[in-house]
Amino acid sequence: MDFEIPPQTSQFEREIDRLMNSSEIQSLVREVSARADGMDGDVRPLYRRLGEHGILAPAWPRHLGGRDADFTATVVLLERMVRHGIPQSLYYISVQIFGSLILAGGSEQQRRELLPALARGELAACILFTEPDHGSDLAGITTTASRDGQEWVLEGRKIYNLKSAYADVALCVARTGGPDTSRYEALSLFLVPLDAPGVTVRPLPSLANEQFHDVRLTGVRVPDEAIVGGVGQGWGLITRMFSAERSGLDYYVRARYWLDMIAERLVRGGRELEPHECAALDRARTRVDASRLLTCRALQRLQDDEPDIALASLAKWHCSETAQEVAWLGYDLLGLDLVLPRFDLGEPAVGPDRGWAALEAAHREAPGMGISGGASEVLLDIVAGARLIDIPEGG
Repeated sequence: MDFEIPPQTSQFEREIDRLMNSSEIQSLVREVSARADGMDGDVRPLYRRLGEHGILAPAWPRHLGGRDADFTATVVLLERMVRHGIPQSLYYISVQIFGSLILAGGSEQQRRELLPALARGELAACILFTEPDHGSDLAGITTTASRDGQEWVLEGRKIYNLKSAYADVALCVARTGGPDTSRYEALSLFLVPLDAPGVTVRPLPSLANEQFHDVRLTGVRVPDEAIVGGVGQGWGLITRMFSAERSGLDYYVRARYWLDMIAERLVRGGRELEPHECAALDRARTRVDASRLLTCRALQRLQDDEPDIALASLAKWHCSETAQEVAWLGYDLLGLDLVLPRFDLGEPAVGPDRGWAALEAAHREAPGMGISGGASEVLLDIVAGARLIDIPEGG
């Protein structure tokens, strides 16, 4: 793996810092944090403004809305989004997961119609995979898609889907094969407009700031052109998508930011760190640095068109577990006040010092980090099965 950061990435980093520090972007971030819509806060106007500057898909080809940049540009973009208080979940799902799959496995028409709109922030997407009785066992889903003339009719229910209320289109996996086909050969991926007749999206309560959704598909009709990669080709595309989803990037960037904030608060007012605090911060910093390297290695393989689901699973496991430990560390070092919402600190709602509230939110988000995007136990099973580390005979 090449540890050298390309000069173009450093230039891109300075560009996005200038943009995100601008009064216009900061004002839009404050609007999102106000949550005027009664949900997570609609981040789409902010994304559209960022998209006008062409920064949302730096690693994509220029003719599809990108900059032909190295994957490291994506890493620094996510780092800066989190540091400047810009919500990144809808972006990550739309561009880094959904968009990456369309880029790799979509038809020419799908790439031409969807990718530039995603890169401009004019289109948002979500993923409809998990079902009430089928979480980690994706091959066991019961949502069906049956052909009716030149259309497909979808029936089923998807649950625990993040950002569905803000998405325009969903990538939905459904069963298209008969009872004699393999569980894996019978799966197909469909593009489903979320304003189509028969689609119902309802919010689910969440301990974290962001809501999940319950999506029901009742007689939803989509054309043949909505199939991604061909009938029965869903499983191969899903495993490739996992290599992008499970790079661990979104967990690493949060862990890094939370750790920075914990350290800053411990030394406020000129306070000196205690020895046990120094040791705890150093241990956490080492884990965060390792997370970044694992993330970059997984992204490097994707860039080289050599996706590795086992390597990505290792990265996601390490990054999510690290982020969870950093959140707990905040409680250990900063005390009980961390878990109590504070509104009287007079700190800014945006920018690199947006205050205690982000750490309090991290504490609530942490329990789900070992489940969302792949449960830790499942990821470790994938890693063990791939024998990433050869064990000597008799070892």
